Amino acid sequence: MSKFEWRKQLKELYLPKNQPIKIEVPAMKYFTIEGKGNPNSERFKENIEILYALSYAIRMMPKKE
Repeated sequence: MSKFEWRKQLKELYLPKNQPIKIEVPAMKYFTIEGKGNPNSERFKENIEILYALSYAIRMMPKKE
């Protein structure tokens, strides 16, 4: 599995032009957390820690193979 070079493959999304243009954003998979309330709460902190751990683990999976 080769590295996905997002700057080269999705230039229109990540490296915008100087003038506004209309773009189509392709379907993507990503993690989110939902909720409302104070972002300084303990619950929010716990959710962010879990989100980070999941994202990091998945990012490192190709390196462990």
